[in-house]
This record gives sequence, C-alpha cells and structure tokens, in this order.
Amino acid sequence: MRLRTLLALMFSILLAFTAASVGWRGYTNSRWEIRHFTQQEFAETNGFATHHVLDFLNDPADRLLSEYTLRASRGLLTLGDLRGLGLNLAERLRVNSTLAWISYSDAATGRFVGVWRTPSNRIALNLNAPGPGHFHEVIVQPDGTTAASSRTPPTDYDPRTQDWYKNAAASTATAWSAPYDFFDDGTRGITASRAWRAGKDAPVSGVFTVDFYLADLQGMLDDIAAPWNSLFCAILQPDGTILSASQNPEAPDLSRALSEWVKQNPNFKDSTRDATHLVTIRVGATDYLAAFDRVNGSSGLKCIVASMQPRALVYRGLDKAGRQMIEIAAGALVIAVALGSFMAYRICAPLHNLERDLTRVGQFQLAEGDRTRSVVYEVNQLNDAASRMKTGLRSFLKFVPGDLVRQVLASGREAALGGEIRRLTVFFSDIEGFTTYTETTPPDKLVHELADYFEIVSRRLRQNGGEIDKFIGDGVLAFFNAPGEVPQHEQHACRTALAVQKDLATWQHEQSGPPFRTRMGLHTGDVLVGNMGTADRLAYTVLGDVVNAASRLEALNKVYGTRVIASGEVHDHAGTEFEWRHLDRASPAGRKGAMEIYELLGAKGAVDGERLLRRDAYKQALDRYFSRAFTEAQAMFAKLAGEDALDKASALMAARCKELAAEPPPANWDGVFAHNTK
Repeated sequence: MRLRTLLALMFSILLAFTAASVGWRGYTNSRWEIRHFTQQEFAETNGFATHHVLDFLNDPADRLLSEYTLRASRGLLTLGDLRGLGLNLAERLRVNSTLAWISYSDAATGRFVGVWRTPSNRIALNLNAPGPGHFHEVIVQPDGTTAASSRTPPTDYDPRTQDWYKNAAASTATAWSAPYDFFDDGTRGITASRAWRAGKDAPVSGVFTVDFYLADLQGMLDDIAAPWNSLFCAILQPDGTILSASQNPEAPDLSRALSEWVKQNPNFKDSTRDATHLVTIRVGATDYLAAFDRVNGSSGLKCIVASMQPRALVYRGLDKAGRQMIEIAAGALVIAVALGSFMAYRICAPLHNLERDLTRVGQFQLAEGDRTRSVVYEVNQLNDAASRMKTGLRSFLKFVPGDLVRQVLASGREAALGGEIRRLTVFFSDIEGFTTYTETTPPDKLVHELADYFEIVSRRLRQNGGEIDKFIGDGVLAFFNAPGEVPQHEQHACRTALAVQKDLATWQHEQSGPPFRTRMGLHTGDVLVGNMGTADRLAYTVLGDVVNAASRLEALNKVYGTRVIASGEVHDHAGTEFEWRHLDRASPAGRKGAMEIYELLGAKGAVDGERLLRRDAYKQALDRYFSRAFTEAQAMFAKLAGEDALDKASALMAARCKELAAEPPPANWDGVFAHNTK
C-alpha cells in the first residue's frame, strides 16, 4: 500500500474516532460544568447579597454603637449637653447614608436626643423629654447651622417605655428589634440599640440606637436583584418571618414560600459554602432555585438572606448548549474526514520530493531541486536541513571532497558592570535575640527553622514585588521598584511588613514555630542599583545612604519596643490605607541628619479602637514634647506607660521629658534626639 493511501486511511479513521470521542466527552463534561457553574454563580449571587446586608445593617450599627458606648464609658462625650451631642450625631448620620436615625436616651431623666433623615434627605435634630411641651426639633444644615422645623411635635414621649430601650437595658451587647412602626411618623423600620454603663456592675446610664427604614432595605434588595432576570431577594428573621423583600409581581407568594421553607428546615446549610446546597421550591406551577445564607453579624445581627429565580430561567442555556455541541461535533466529524485526506496529500508530496533530492545528493548532484513546503513543521525542517547540507557540501567540496559538513552556531551576550540612580523603598529585617537563641539551639534544628523563616519572608516579598538583595545572617535586605518598576512601592513594602508579621504569628501558633520576633525598618529614597563586582563576578545589589538608614531604623525597634519602624518618606508616600504612630524625631546612630520616624500599626480598619485611642494620646503628648512643654508631656507619656507595661516608647519618652524638664535644651532645639548606640 502506498504511503499516501495508508496515511489517508489512518487519518480518516483516527480523526473520526477522535472527533466522536472528544465530542461526546466534551458534551458530557460541558453539560456538567455548565450546570455546576450556573449553580455556583447563583450561590455566589446570594453570597453577594449577604455581603451587602452586612455592609448595610451590621457594619454601621456595630461601628457606631461600639464607638459611642466606648466614648461614653470613658467620659469622652458630653452627655449633659444634648444639643452638642445631637450635632455630633447629625454629622455621623450625614456621612452614613443607609441610616434612618441615630439617637441617645438618658436613663435617669428619659431625655432623648436623636437625628433622623427626612424624606427630602435633610438632617433633623430632635430633642425631647417626658411630659407635654418638651419637644424641640430643628434642621441641621450641611454647614452646621440650624433652621426651624415645621414638623408637628409628637405627644408625650418617654423612650424608656419602648421595647428597643428595654431590650438594650437587659443586655450587655447590641439588641436588634423586630420590625415596628416608628413612634413619630409611623414609618416601619428596625432598631439596633446598646446600653452603656459607668462600670461593669453599674446600672444602665443610657441607650444609644441606630435605626434603619425597611423601605431602604427594600431599595438595597432591588438594586441587587435588578441585573438578574426575575431574581427575587429577601431578608428573613431566624424564625422565618420576612423582614424585607425586593419588588416582584409574585412577591407575596414568593415570600410566603421562603418563610415556610425556613420554618420547615431550620438546620439548613448555607449555599455560599457549597453550591450543592441550593434547593428547589415550587411556587404555584413554577419551580424556583433558591439559595439561603445565615448572617451572624459582629453586632449581634442574626438574619437569613435568600434569593430565588425560576429554575427554567437559570438552566435555560444548558439544553441549548447541548444541542449546539452535538451539531458542532457532527460537523467537525465530516470536516475531520475531509481534512485527513487533504493532510495525507500535503504530507506525502514534500516527502516524495525530499526522497528524490536525497537520492541525487548520494550521487553528488548538489543542484537545488524542487522544494515544496509542507504543512508539517518537521517535514519543513528536513527540507531545510537537506538544503543546508547541500550548500555546505558545495562549499567544502572545493577544498576537501567527502568531508563531513559541520556548522557551528554561537550566540549570547555577557552581562556588564553598571548601575543607575533610582528611587526605591528599602526593606531591612532582623530577628530579635537571635544570637542568644543560637547558643541554646542545635545547629541542625536551627538551619531548618531559619530556612522556614526565610521562606515566609521571601514569599511575601515576592508576592508584593520585592527583590531580595541578600541574606545577612538572620537578616534580610530587600528593595522595591527594581529591576522592574513597582508602582506605589512604598505601599507594597508596608503590606509586606504586615503580612510577614501575620504569617510568623500563624506559623508559631499553628505549627509550633520558634519564638522569632522580627523587627523591620523601611526607608524610601534614591539609591544606586545595578550590577556591582568584577568583570567575571557580578551581583545585582543596592548601595547608598537609604540602605544604611533602613538598617538603622530596624535597630531602633529595640529602643522603642516596636516591630516595624518606617521613615517619614515611607509614611508620606504610602497613602492613607495604613494606621501609624508618630514615634519621634530622631537621628539614628551612625547617620547624619534627622528623620521623622513612625511605627506601622496595621492596615486601615484592622487596628482595634483601643490601640488607636492610645496612638492619638501618644500623638498629643509628642506635640507637647515638641512644643517644649516637657513636664506636661512627661505626665501624658507616663500615664500611657502606666496603662500598658509593653509600651516601651511611652516609658522612653517619659524618661526623656523628665531629663529635659530638669535640664532644658537650648533655644534653638528642634526636637531631634540623637541616638548614640546602634
């Protein structure tokens, strides 16, 4: 059998079998994948709705109630001045557009101050007290001024008789009310309330509330459902009672079906965690695919978010896609057979020409023959190789007939010495007390622990675009923004430092890692970066004062008892996504020039309120220190140090203020402290 006939037959059979197998397998797999993807997408939609419910209800309630009760218990609010408190609440309401009311009720007198959002989106301040004639309400303008309100005053109102007040007074956490009609205008809504006490066992001093209109909840659900065809979203209480639902022509029946299903299945599994937990609910003659997720907010909010959509609508593309796949597979099979015959011809024709050409080469007939290009890469390579062989033979046959023709290929370019000045952020880390640790740790154990530690640091550096320069004992020198550009490299360096701390804590807690306490220094500036060394031995590294400053900043962590110290340049360019503590204005040992130094506390929103309050108090003390009010600053620093024995920075500054108060610095003192030890 000729090669062309054999190839045509083999291609046809192979392609037919392959097309049929792949087509069937693709159809079954695609059907499963489409179904799985559709379910997953629907489950994620409900998860998206759950996330929005948390953003809408839980987050503002938890944030504002925690803040106001904490400030009240610490005496940071002037609760006797209800008008002043009301103006403060008004500005909070203005920037929290999802809220309907924010209020405070005094336990002793029943006096009430609240701000609410009018239908025209204006902010009204309401002052009330039990008894007739004690109502006063004004409109708070955006510039802080007030204007008269034309609203008719309500009847005698005592907040202490309201259920939301009683629930908060009976609890030590946030209490959420059931839906009810608001006292003043009958608008339906819900209330999150929390009581504050002057001491742990003290009676209730007052109650703060955050209120939401159910109409606003419905608007949020409408926005979630709008992009999806016939999607219905609802929020239910844990007992199955409907709290709010999106608008839909079938809303009453759909709400009733969701409520009944929750009552019958109280131990259901959340759909977001596993798309197979989607359920089918029949409403009338239509089957709906439904997803349920529990919401357990940090504020004590407990509810259920549910979404449902007609099952036929969810899977409408599945059968259509299946039919299309079968049609495509059949067409592909016909094309495959025709293509097999054509490919056999295109492969064989160049091979026949090559065979004739090589026969002539064996007879030293080296003239160029007919070169038919093939669709197969390897066949073209054979043709090209034969052509090069004939060319070589034609050349070398003039000198040494019969010798083997060889062609030497050489390419490449060597690296050369050189560098450039570029603005980088330099990262320097070191393990506190590592020398002492090595004295009591076996070498083989130390090697593995240090390798695991370096892997944690290196991984986070790579993820954030950092380049490791070198490992210096237990230290790491790295930099950002070279050799490739890294936009906002100061932010990347800060994220790296925080991530390293988090990963080390996880390693030590979950995997019993060694008690390494890593200190880090960050500085930004112009450095020399490039290939340094000799002509036959190069290293890509950085040189300059910025590198030295980063090392000195790392060492200052030991002085101030901190983990991450950054220069003012890093602080100024890292943006507002981090929380900082302004530590000092210092001149590190071994370096000329003063620097503003900052402690990196954490990412914005990730640092607890207590620590931020202490940070603010430290800043106030530092301002007094720079203003030469050393005695006052000493008292403030000493108070902070007494409240937290681990706050080494406050203790250090208190001692320094004491010395400066005893021996004041010269008149031209600029607040810079020169450190003499590294």
